This record gives sequence, structure tokens and C-alpha cells, in this order.
Amino acid sequence: MLKNILVGLEGSTGTAQATELAIALGKVDGASLVGLAIIDAPAITAGAAMGIGGSSYKHERDDALLTDAKQLARDAEQRFLAQTRAAGLESKVVEITGKAADTLLAELEHYDLGLLGRYANFRFETDKTDLRTWDTVVHGATEPLIIVPEGPLAKGRGAVIAYDGSLAAQRAIRLFVERGLHRDRQVHVVTVNDSGAVAWELATQASGELGNLGVSSEVHNIVSVLPIADALLEVAGQVDAGIIAMGAFAHSRLRNLFRGSVTQQLVEKTTVPLFLTH
Repeated sequence: MLKNILVGLEGSTGTAQATELAIALGKVDGASLVGLAIIDAPAITAGAAMGIGGSSYKHERDDALLTDAKQLARDAEQRFLAQTRAAGLESKVVEITGKAADTLLAELEHYDLGLLGRYANFRFETDKTDLRTWDTVVHGATEPLIIVPEGPLAKGRGAVIAYDGSLAAQRAIRLFVERGLHRDRQVHVVTVNDSGAVAWELATQASGELGNLGVSSEVHNIVSVLPIADALLEVAGQVDAGIIAMGAFAHSRLRNLFRGSVTQQLVEKTTVPLFLTH
């Protein structure tokens, strides 16, 4: 059951989709929604080499960028409030000035679930991408995150749980169920392994854990020539999944996160919201 949901508000096109999914989830349990806007002043005003007389120019530049950041944050906040209140949900916005990653991690500790657009960028005044914040948040979040792609939300009623037997994967199962994200969905446990027998054993183990939580599931043991992310996404398409769940920092073929990893590939390729825990 979800009591409160945090949505990152920033400049990417995924913010609106993250808000839409938060609304859908919030309606089920009557959860309150909070939009978080961050003014990353430390990044904007970071020191840079300047020639003689350059400090005055830098000061003016910093002031202009901070003003732009604040206005963009207010615009995002107003869109969030309009979108959530039109849906009849309790919502508010929080605006914090500070380092984006540190702020996100600190705030996420107070919520049952966090939602971020796929290409969330809290430093868009100074950088086209914000990979440093991404890495820090995905590696350090103590509460589950849903990464939301920027396209139309998947309407499928299936749910894929990628399982490899790790503690992270086990925690993903527990939190996925505790947060109520399995409700009204057909749950599919998917294990990708070079050995079909090993994959079947692990997936069956996960299905048993789900059963202990009162959730029925279907088992899929996958041996594929495709990269793991592609194999998972192929199954997700076949079962009409509306969400994929996995444990980050696992200890098998699903382990290497974030750069060049299964998680990175899933984030880049998925058209389905991605539930992550570690």
C-alpha cells in the first residue's frame, strides 16, 4: 500500500509521464503526491577559470542561470499541481536549493516510492545530460524507484519480475508486493540464464516467494541469444506488461550496473515503467 509518492520535477519530457503514473498509483490507495523541484545552485555556480575581469561576468552569468532555473522549477511545479489536482488527488510541491543527487536521496527516504522521468536532468541550465545525478541516485536510493519512459504509458495489465536469486531480487519482490504494485496484474517471473534448468529453478523459487506473499505468478525460464535486457523486454511484450521490476546490484548476469549494464540498457530501451530496488 502506498501512502506517499515523490515525483522528480525537472526539464525532461518524462516528468509528465511520471506524474501521470503517480496519479494512477495514487488513486488506488489515496496516496498523497509530492513534486520535488531542485535548484542545483552548486552545479550552476561551480567555479571556473576566468581571466582578468572575468569574475564580474561570471557573477552575472550565475545570477541569470539561477533566475532561469527558478522560473523553470516554478513552471514544472505549476504543471504538476494542475495535473494532480485535476485528477482529484491531494498534492503539493517542494522546492529545494542544493545538490541534485544529495537532495533526491535525502528526500526519497521519506516516501514509499519515487518516480523519475527516464532522462531526468536537474542540471539542464548547464549540462545537456545529468548522468552523475543518475548514477548517484540509482546506486544510493534506499526506497524503490520507478523510472518512467517519456512515451505514452504502457496500458498492459501484466507485470514482469526479473529474478536471479540475489538478495536485491528478493527485496524487489517483497517491496513490489508491499507497495501494492502487483494488484490487478498477472505477475510473470522471468529468469534469464545460460542454463534452462538453473533458470527454471530460480524462477520457481521466486514464484514460491510470491506465493508466500499471497500472489500467484507464472514462471518463465529464458535461454536466449539476445542480450539480457532485450530478452526481458521481449517477454514483457509477449505478456503485455505494464511494468517491469528488478533488483539492482544483483550477483549474476544481471549484476553490472549502471554503465554498459542490463539496467542501463533497460532504461534506454524500455517503453514500460521500470521498478528498481537494491
